[in-house]
Amino acid sequence: MMAHSHVVFGLALWTAAAAIDGNSVGGAIDLGLVALGSLLPDIDHPSSWFGRRVPFISWPLAAIVGHRGVTHSAVALAVWAAALLLAGSTLWLGPLAAGYLSHLAGDCLTPSGIPVLWPSRRRFRIPLFRTNSLAEHLCMGLIALGLVYHSGVFGPWEARIVER
Repeated sequence: MMAHSHVVFGLALWTAAAAIDGNSVGGAIDLGLVALGSLLPDIDHPSSWFGRRVPFISWPLAAIVGHRGVTHSAVALAVWAAALLLAGSTLWLGPLAAGYLSHLAGDCLTPSGIPVLWPSRRRFRIPLFRTNSLAEHLCMGLIALGLVYHSGVFGPWEARIVER
């Protein structure tokens, strides 16, 4: 998936989880952390949004494990779980971890999939669309529209229609 798709997908999953849990989505900081977390796994790709910002990490990581290696696996999820447990009440780790998890879920929707059981090369996938394809853009566009609708942007407009 493309960077903008990962951000939209991460925000959508964060919003859905908050709605299911009965919580608010949080403020701009939480949403920013979800967006950042949704881009973080691609630190292993020097041409990615994140990789271009930290090439001193991205290039060596890409050379050692390649793209969609350890950063797209259960090993990375275990590191996040350990960080959450060790941090205790640190609130910023939750949104970052949720964004990270959404990235992995999103990459599972492409034919390339992800190596959940890294270092095993077996990839898990549900190939709904190819990266940067029309199908990806349409799916993420619909999800983005759902986010806008859920945010209440159309609330007053709907209320005016109902009142008439």
